[in-house]
Amino acid sequence: MNPPTENYRIGVIADTHNHWPLRASQLLEGVDEIWHLGDICRESILDEARSLSPHLEVVLGNNDFDLHYPLTRTLDREGKKFHLIHILPREIPTDIDFLCYGHTHRPDQSLKNGVQLFNPGSLGNPNKGAPASLGFLEFNMDQGWQSRIVVL
Repeated sequence: MNPPTENYRIGVIADTHNHWPLRASQLLEGVDEIWHLGDICRESILDEARSLSPHLEVVLGNNDFDLHYPLTRTLDREGKKFHLIHILPREIPTDIDFLCYGHTHRPDQSLKNGVQLFNPGSLGNPNKGAPASLGFLEFNMDQGWQSRIVVL
């Protein structure tokens, strides 16, 4: 799938743990895609995401026992390669531009070995002192890809 070459918004969520805050739907309204980075827990929680965008990419988390999605996905969007996974690997692949992950419940936007790490935090049931949050990956012709975290 190749997004249009002007503006494109991807909503990135993780660790819903079968919870979907109403505020998330408001924030994600109008996105071009939604990526869920695991720990969905029940398939039905994805119905809300599907109602907001017909383009949904999902990877499994360590609490997704009866769901049938891949453990990882690598996607090409507007000249960049995005790797989706639930748990951050010890070794970061070198052939990608962004590594999007969940699991820690803490947002992260950092650079490691030339790869942009992006964790939107936990949308549904944060712990470890972190607030509920989600993220956006946004493309426009002038600035390229930008990432941002939104605390609910």
